[in-house]
Amino acid sequence: MNHRSWETLSYQQVLDTPYLKIRREQVAVPDGPVIPDYYIIENRGWVGIVPVTEDGRFLLNKQYKHGIGRVVTEFPAGGIDPDEDDPLLTARRELMEETGYSFADDQVELLAHMLENPTKARTLVWIYLAHNVRKTGEQKPDPVEVIENLLVTPRELLDLIHSGEFAVQGQIAAAYLALERLGYITVNV
Repeated sequence: MNHRSWETLSYQQVLDTPYLKIRREQVAVPDGPVIPDYYIIENRGWVGIVPVTEDGRFLLNKQYKHGIGRVVTEFPAGGIDPDEDDPLLTARRELMEETGYSFADDQVELLAHMLENPTKARTLVWIYLAHNVRKTGEQKPDPVEVIENLLVTPRELLDLIHSGEFAVQGQIAAAYLALERLGYITVNV
């Protein structure tokens, strides 16, 4: 099968902020129609961190998310700041800001590199697994965040996923990847 790129005929920047850009493109689909208003979201990407304490519990955040209008349970995560050239810096900063926990340099590994909604967004996602995280500071969330931290066992994390309380798509993928990497889940192929 020959997968060919669409041709961008023109574009207009509709929104341009330091954290989010949206542009409208006119695109020609190979052997197909011209789409006059194809919107694409651009940003610097985001980083998620799966923190595991020395006693094997997962550190989670519970906080209100206005986009969905409800409280969400997830791992610490956040957008890459303009001065952060390495996503690992974002992981370290977000974990400290949202939980007051940190990890040693030799206790973190890249778990996955993902795409978020490649149909409509140019957003890259890095997921890190941090082993033996420890409380070394105080939580310092952004002024608009109210974050409750939870420590859960691997079984409790699976229960939260299956009950729908831990329901963010990329975060569920990160949870299963971490559970597999840590040996709690085995894949027989």
